[in-house]
Amino acid sequence: VNTIAFSPDGKKVVSVSNDDVVRLWDIDTGKVITKWTGRHMHWPLVTDVIHLPGGQRIMTSSRDGSLRVWNLESGKQIGEDWRDGESEVLSVALSLDGEKVVSVCVDDSVRLWDVDTGKVITKWTGHTSSVTSVCWNRDGGRVVSGSYDGTARVWDVESGETILAIKTGTGPVSRIIYSPDTMMIATGVDAGFIKIWDSKTGRRVANLRGHTQEVSCLAWTPDGKMLISGSWDASIRTWNTTTWEQI
Repeated sequence: VNTIAFSPDGKKVVSVSNDDVVRLWDIDTGKVITKWTGRHMHWPLVTDVIHLPGGQRIMTSSRDGSLRVWNLESGKQIGEDWRDGESEVLSVALSLDGEKVVSVCVDDSVRLWDVDTGKVITKWTGHTSSVTSVCWNRDGGRVVSGSYDGTARVWDVESGETILAIKTGTGPVSRIIYSPDTMMIATGVDAGFIKIWDSKTGRRVANLRGHTQEVSCLAWTPDGKMLISGSWDASIRTWNTTTWEQI
């Protein structure tokens, strides 16, 4: 299982996995409500999934270079594939207002899509290797991306310009996320380090050591008091964001 996404009402969760099957689960019963598989599904490998506004649609991304929108009730695809070139799509993220989606690809770019039209609004370039992770800030005016080129970039959504570039100095960035107040950025790298950055200045705030392999996921608690990290070293760790010590 590569990723999961909760429905807006918190009653269902959708999962995508290496068998190229997308499953919709009922949280109360733990049972599969429906699943998407077979020749009409992406191939190869569904990489990410998100719920779209209204709770009746999901979007999937794939290494086949496309985004697809699905009706949850019927299980049928809505409209045509969203495409902009053939580059493999690694991840997608929905803006808080539900009007835009950003996707990251192996072609070093970040694409901004209009949810209503399914068209690319703009493509941001600047990374020199595959973009691995992306996150919106709280007000939707900024997007931060991490890349195998070892940098994090903050993009101004309206202008499309890079307003901050951070050289992490510790190898490829595998995961990136804003803090809830968007004052800090956390980056995880394939060496197992987590670094915390000031989102306005790019100054390093902390360097968290503990994982021994690639950091594959990061999450802040809503109050911002803890950062949670998962890794290929088979551990999940929690960190105090005041002292930056491992809890």
